[in-house]
Amino acid sequence: MNRLLRTGLLFFFLIFFIGCAANQEKVSEVLQSHGATQMNRDYQSLIALLKQYKEKLDLRNPTHYSKSQQNYIYNDLRQSNNSIRIKYNNAYLRTYDDYLRIAFDKSPDIKDRNDFLIIGLHKLMWETYQRDKGHQITTLTYHQEAFNRLYYYLEVIRWKIRTAKDSNGNYLFLTWQNNWQIELEKRIKQGTRPSWSMIENLSSLQNNTESLFGASNFNFEVLLSQMIFHVKNSARIIGQEPVDIGIQAMISLVLFL
Repeated sequence: MNRLLRTGLLFFFLIFFIGCAANQEKVSEVLQSHGATQMNRDYQSLIALLKQYKEKLDLRNPTHYSKSQQNYIYNDLRQSNNSIRIKYNNAYLRTYDDYLRIAFDKSPDIKDRNDFLIIGLHKLMWETYQRDKGHQITTLTYHQEAFNRLYYYLEVIRWKIRTAKDSNGNYLFLTWQNNWQIELEKRIKQGTRPSWSMIENLSSLQNNTESLFGASNFNFEVLLSQMIFHVKNSARIIGQEPVDIGIQAMISLVLFL
């Protein structure tokens, strides 16, 4: 009787643990599917932010984008494609590094910088989130290193957008700068000595479109910060968020520089 009881209890516990293991596996699958869904949402949010960034960048830098390419770029973003390619020196660029390298080239003769920047970022995001494979069912197919790379690229780009200038000393992209600051810098470069009278007569201050004590434009900074948030969220889902290692260390990991 005791032997029969022991056998029954052993059988019961065996079935119980098998059931628990199966339930844990199902829970894991559900969590992975939920994680993959959240990562897809992060990607869609990134693309929406990238579209906003291009719209603002084109308004602020109206001579730095191609009107003939504009619809193609927006269609690529809306449809989550990676088909668009543009030429530079009569050759089509292929990788995101190719596009970003031209976007931040110091030559003052680079045209359509906005387009090179946006296409480069889009290709990097598209590759990181493996959009060529469609919507992923689980998070297991994603790679932590890819999200670390995207995070470092965005951090470096956020820094370069604020600071990078061409060989003539002009900012590559106008984002945070007020118009009066740009006008003042140009006049000083032309040899005009700064004075209070000269500052008062700057066109953007004279016509009251800007104030001398007005805040800088942080819209671009905010959009890039939101992109970085979504990338860190995705990285956290599949493992752990990227470590902040300082801008100089990040620069050493970014290929387009």
